[in-house]
Amino acid sequence: MLWPRQTVTTTASMNYIRFTVCATLATTLAAPAAHAMTATERRVDAASAPHLALAAARKPVPVHYVHLKDDYRDNPMAKTHLALLKQTVATCVTANRRLGRPVHAPAEFPDQYIRNHEFEYAAPNRRIVYTVGYSVEMADDCSLIEMEKRDAVLTSSKGKCEIDLVNKKASGVCDATGHADAAPLPRAPSRAQNDAAIAAMQADPRMAGQAALIRQLANAPRGPAARRTVAGHVCEVIDGIGGIQGCVSKEGSFVPSTGIEGVTLTRTVASMTSTAVDAKFDMPIDPAIFTPYRTGGYRITARRDE
Repeated sequence: MLWPRQTVTTTASMNYIRFTVCATLATTLAAPAAHAMTATERRVDAASAPHLALAAARKPVPVHYVHLKDDYRDNPMAKTHLALLKQTVATCVTANRRLGRPVHAPAEFPDQYIRNHEFEYAAPNRRIVYTVGYSVEMADDCSLIEMEKRDAVLTSSKGKCEIDLVNKKASGVCDATGHADAAPLPRAPSRAQNDAAIAAMQADPRMAGQAALIRQLANAPRGPAARRTVAGHVCEVIDGIGGIQGCVSKEGSFVPSTGIEGVTLTRTVASMTSTAVDAKFDMPIDPAIFTPYRTGGYRITARRDE
């Protein structure tokens, strides 16, 4: 976004700045009350689970299902971004009118500057996550550009298939069965496996020092894992790599091996949290949930998954 250049040199310039500040405040105060969504935002917020559009299957497959929805509205970072958007629009309106440029100020602002839904379906050997997202930015004429994203990603030991549900495009390893024959990925090593690996390192004089440090860290005292109940299911609180936090459930008759072992019921990245609003374990479903690219005239581009 381009900001108008201002140079303060005269009393007239100072008067212009006072006028700009007043106009900014007036526009911001005149904005619609909080929690009044735009039409596009309402459509995204009301997104329904993809499996609801499928008919009952003759040969269903069991999956663990979770609907994660953003919990950003009261997040300080999200509030700051929305306030900045309103201020930027107000400044744009004042500057464009002064410069004789087109002005199409928005009649309403979104409730949130970004929204995100994730609908995850996890089988023992494969996982597909459908995403419905909303974001907004300002155009040169001060209007809002509201963007709606709908896509899905299928992953397994066979690789990844990235699916654009709007433009009907799929790229990657997108086979006819939706990775039904994928081999389960190996699970995280057990305590006994870790001990054996450390012992093997200690037997090598070149790695004995590293092995001792790893063993010290592995044997560090730890309290019991905290547990929560989210969407009616018990989950274990974890701290992941890079400060990612979450709560993962291992309910059901199997534990998915693709991605995090289990079903994520909460996830926090950079203080932005998504929380499960619905979760079902061992839910029978049409296997077509894993192959949305099989119908509707998709253009599929095969490529070697990295």
